[in-house]
Amino acid sequence: MNELGDERLKTRTGEFSFDRENGIVRFDVDEGAVQTLADAKENIAANKRFSRGRPYPVLCDLTRCKATDLDARNYYASEEATQAYRAMALLGGRPIARMIGNIFLTVYGNRAKPVRLFTEEREAIQWLRGFAD
Repeated sequence: MNELGDERLKTRTGEFSFDRENGIVRFDVDEGAVQTLADAKENIAANKRFSRGRPYPVLCDLTRCKATDLDARNYYASEEATQAYRAMALLGGRPIARMIGNIFLTVYGNRAKPVRLFTEEREAIQWLRGFAD
Protein backbone atom coordinates (compact mmCIF):
# COMPACT_ATOMS: atom_id res chain seq x y z
CA MET A 1 0.00 0.00 0.00
CA ASN A 2 1.21 3.48 -0.84
CA GLU A 3 1.46 5.12 2.58
CA LEU A 4 0.48 8.76 2.38
CA GLY A 5 1.74 9.56 5.86
CA ASP A 6 0.21 11.80 8.47
CA GLU A 7 0.03 14.99 6.46
CA ARG A 8 -3.20 16.80 5.84
CA LEU A 9 -4.30 19.02 2.98
CA LYS A 10 -6.71 21.88 3.58
CA THR A 11 -8.98 23.33 0.92
CA ARG A 12 -11.47 26.19 1.20
CA THR A 13 -14.29 23.79 2.14
CA GLY A 14 -12.61 20.90 3.92
CA GLU A 15 -9.55 18.85 4.79
CA PHE A 16 -8.00 15.67 3.41
CA SER A 17 -6.27 13.11 5.62
CA PHE A 18 -5.20 9.49 5.25
CA ASP A 19 -6.64 6.70 7.40
CA ARG A 20 -3.61 4.43 7.38
CA GLU A 21 -5.30 1.63 9.31
CA ASN A 22 -8.07 1.26 6.71
CA GLY A 23 -6.21 2.42 3.59
CA ILE A 24 -8.69 5.19 2.76
CA VAL A 25 -8.56 8.93 2.14
CA ARG A 26 -10.90 11.05 4.24
CA PHE A 27 -12.37 14.37 3.18
CA ASP A 28 -14.03 16.15 6.08
CA VAL A 29 -16.20 19.02 4.88
CA ASP A 30 -16.06 22.14 7.05
CA GLU A 31 -18.93 23.28 9.25
CA GLY A 32 -21.42 25.30 7.18
CA ALA A 33 -19.53 24.85 3.90
CA VAL A 34 -21.39 25.69 0.70
CA GLN A 35 -19.56 23.97 -2.16
CA THR A 36 -19.52 25.63 -5.57
CA LEU A 37 -18.07 24.45 -8.88
CA ALA A 38 -14.78 26.18 -8.03
CA ASP A 39 -14.69 24.33 -4.70
CA ALA A 40 -15.43 20.99 -6.36
CA LYS A 41 -12.59 21.54 -8.84
CA GLU A 42 -10.26 22.56 -6.01
CA ASN A 43 -11.25 19.51 -3.94
CA ILE A 44 -10.73 17.01 -6.77
CA ALA A 45 -7.37 18.57 -7.68
CA ALA A 46 -6.40 18.49 -4.00
CA ASN A 47 -7.44 14.84 -3.71
CA LYS A 48 -5.25 13.97 -6.71
CA ARG A 49 -2.29 15.86 -5.20
CA PHE A 50 -2.88 14.41 -1.74
CA SER A 51 -3.06 10.83 -3.02
CA ARG A 52 -0.13 11.43 -5.37
CA GLY A 53 -2.27 10.62 -8.38
CA ARG A 54 -3.30 7.18 -7.14
CA PRO A 55 -7.04 6.59 -6.65
CA TYR A 56 -7.98 5.45 -3.15
CA PRO A 57 -11.36 4.74 -1.60
CA VAL A 58 -12.65 8.04 -0.18
CA LEU A 59 -14.81 8.74 2.84
CA CYS A 60 -16.49 12.11 2.30
CA ASP A 61 -17.94 13.35 5.58
CA LEU A 62 -20.83 15.67 4.69
CA THR A 63 -22.25 15.81 8.21
CA ARG A 64 -21.32 19.48 8.63
CA CYS A 65 -21.87 20.59 5.00
CA LYS A 66 -24.55 23.20 4.40
CA ALA A 67 -24.98 22.77 0.62
CA THR A 68 -23.39 21.63 -2.63
CA ASP A 69 -24.65 23.49 -5.68
CA LEU A 70 -25.75 21.80 -8.91
CA ASP A 71 -22.61 22.68 -10.86
CA ALA A 72 -20.45 21.22 -8.09
CA ARG A 73 -22.51 18.02 -7.99
CA ASN A 74 -22.25 17.69 -11.78
CA TYR A 75 -18.48 18.10 -11.59
CA TYR A 76 -18.11 15.59 -8.74
CA ALA A 77 -19.90 13.04 -10.98
CA SER A 78 -17.82 13.83 -14.08
CA GLU A 79 -15.35 11.38 -15.58
CA GLU A 80 -12.50 13.71 -14.64
CA ALA A 81 -13.53 13.75 -10.99
CA THR A 82 -14.33 10.06 -10.66
CA GLN A 83 -10.81 9.18 -11.82
CA ALA A 84 -9.62 10.56 -8.47
CA TYR A 85 -11.10 7.72 -6.37
CA ARG A 86 -11.87 3.99 -6.44
CA ALA A 87 -15.09 4.19 -4.46
CA MET A 88 -16.74 6.89 -2.38
CA ALA A 89 -18.75 6.65 0.81
CA LEU A 90 -20.80 9.75 1.57
CA LEU A 91 -21.35 10.15 5.29
CA GLY A 92 -24.39 12.22 6.20
CA GLY A 93 -25.87 12.29 9.68
CA ARG A 94 -27.90 15.49 9.59
CA PRO A 95 -30.95 15.77 7.37
CA ILE A 96 -29.29 18.33 5.04
CA ALA A 97 -26.21 16.12 4.59
CA ARG A 98 -28.39 13.09 3.86
CA MET A 99 -30.39 15.17 1.39
CA ILE A 100 -27.18 16.23 -0.43
CA GLY A 101 -26.02 12.63 -0.52
CA ASN A 102 -29.37 11.28 -1.67
CA ILE A 103 -29.63 13.84 -4.47
CA PHE A 104 -26.13 12.92 -5.63
CA LEU A 105 -26.94 9.20 -5.59
CA THR A 106 -30.29 9.64 -7.32
CA VAL A 107 -28.79 11.62 -10.17
CA TYR A 108 -25.34 10.04 -10.43
CA GLY A 109 -25.55 6.68 -8.68
CA ASN A 110 -25.30 4.49 -11.77
CA ARG A 111 -21.86 5.67 -12.80
CA ALA A 112 -18.69 3.64 -13.23
CA LYS A 113 -17.43 4.15 -9.65
CA PRO A 114 -19.26 2.79 -6.60
CA VAL A 115 -20.82 5.50 -4.42
CA ARG A 116 -22.96 4.85 -1.33
CA LEU A 117 -24.56 6.99 1.36
CA PHE A 118 -24.10 6.06 5.02
CA THR A 119 -25.26 7.47 8.32
CA GLU A 120 -22.76 5.45 10.40
CA GLU A 121 -19.03 6.04 9.93
CA ARG A 122 -17.99 2.52 10.90
CA GLU A 123 -20.31 1.04 8.24
CA ALA A 124 -18.92 3.42 5.61
CA ILE A 125 -15.34 2.47 6.52
CA GLN A 126 -16.16 -1.24 6.46
CA TRP A 127 -17.65 -0.89 2.97
CA LEU A 128 -14.66 1.15 1.71
CA ARG A 129 -12.18 -1.40 3.04
CA GLY A 130 -13.43 -3.72 0.31
CA PHE A 131 -11.90 -1.31 -2.24
CA ALA A 132 -8.55 -0.73 -0.48
CA ASP A 133 -5.31 -2.52 -1.37
